[in-house]
Amino acid sequence: MNSSCDKKNPKPALLMVDLINSFSFKHGCVLAEKTEKMIPNINLLRDLFIKREFPIIYVNDHYKLYNPSADKVLKHCTNPLSYNIIQEIKPKRHELCIFKPNYSGFYQTELDHELKKHEVTHLIILGVAGNRCVLFTANDAFMRDYNLIIPYDAISSITDYDEKVAVYMMKDILNAKLILSQEIEAVINELFQN
Repeated sequence: MNSSCDKKNPKPALLMVDLINSFSFKHGCVLAEKTEKMIPNINLLRDLFIKREFPIIYVNDHYKLYNPSADKVLKHCTNPLSYNIIQEIKPKRHELCIFKPNYSGFYQTELDHELKKHEVTHLIILGVAGNRCVLFTANDAFMRDYNLIIPYDAISSITDYDEKVAVYMMKDILNAKLILSQEIEAVINELFQN
């Protein structure tokens, strides 16, 4: 883990990467199917963060929409393939949405500013695709001295190979702690006594 682990009052945030998704691309139906299967894990994590009043931040592509908002992106992405997923995971009113132009949630966004404002030290990152936007966001978080916790059953990539490579890189290069979603409460209790 990075040196921010040594801070007196560690605080986590949950990053939900590219879950508002149209899946309208090559092999998108494969990724949509995998994403739908991990919804119970996503909701388990999200419910715990709501209960503990820790920040939940959606980090999402803006789909080149002018002045993107959650409502605009939700409307743009909703189609027969994505409808059920979007209904399950759409942001609640109090959850922050940050829109990005590229793979990393930190690139040309206010994400780092928002995390610092909330004094976040640890990021729990989930979403799609594991080998692209999740990995690039995790990489940029590591470079900014955030500690990483990856619930690997709440990320998905189009191929299992891509997913394994992404998980390997996050663990071995970015020093991420890998967990199953159901382990999150024990991890939160150990690291973030409130």
